[in-house]
Amino acid sequence: MFFPDSNSSAKLGRRVIKNVYYFEESPMLDCNQFILVNNDTGELTLFDSGNGLSLKGLFDGMGNLGLLYQKITNIYLTHEHVDHVLGLYPIIEILKKNPPTIHAFGETAKILREGNESKIFPGNLGISPEMFGLKIIPLDIVDLKLDEVIRIGSDFTFKVYHTPGHSHGSVSYYEETNKILIPGDLVFTGGSFGRYDFPGGSLDSLINSIKFVNDLDVKYLLPGHMNISDNGNQQVDYSYKMVQSIKSFF
Repeated sequence: MFFPDSNSSAKLGRRVIKNVYYFEESPMLDCNQFILVNNDTGELTLFDSGNGLSLKGLFDGMGNLGLLYQKITNIYLTHEHVDHVLGLYPIIEILKKNPPTIHAFGETAKILREGNESKIFPGNLGISPEMFGLKIIPLDIVDLKLDEVIRIGSDFTFKVYHTPGHSHGSVSYYEETNKILIPGDLVFTGGSFGRYDFPGGSLDSLINSIKFVNDLDVKYLLPGHMNISDNGNQQVDYSYKMVQSIKSFF
């Protein structure tokens, strides 16, 4: 089995609610990852693929919770940055006999379809694919549409919202029944929010996007970094107040 060079141990994982699992980011430019189980078929849906180096850790962490990586049939991406998409390349190699369908929105889909390395690796980070033991190649991507409905078994119905600010292609996934928000790097716990100084970033867009998700009914906030929360609205509102305070300095 192919994995990029990695010494990663099993990712810490835990059940959030029935059929929703959280796997904590590893300490090497990685991201949180989320697995949802289709209660009708047993198939797995993965949100964000991590940095590639942590993939074995994800698979081991999944195994510890009785989840088989071979059952991953769909991957949904929040945006195009290195720490969220590099895992795609080893995943499609490992699962090449039955590769998962990869879904992304707008600019993110375009970047991955073209294999645009410069957009995956923002220049001011000073990193390259070689540092992750990977080569960027064009990928087959299914384009997401605004307000598209994603059904995962009979338990979950997500809507796709374009929430730029951290990047052009950033989206958030919202599940109204269970009040789940997967916002990528838009908003985090503890009053934090995504960087807006990368190419395609915008403070004004970030503020508008956080304002939008702040109006949703969120219990479970499942962000791309830091901790998750079961007090989502309070966390999002705190971040909204903090990002507004930054705007006041400009």
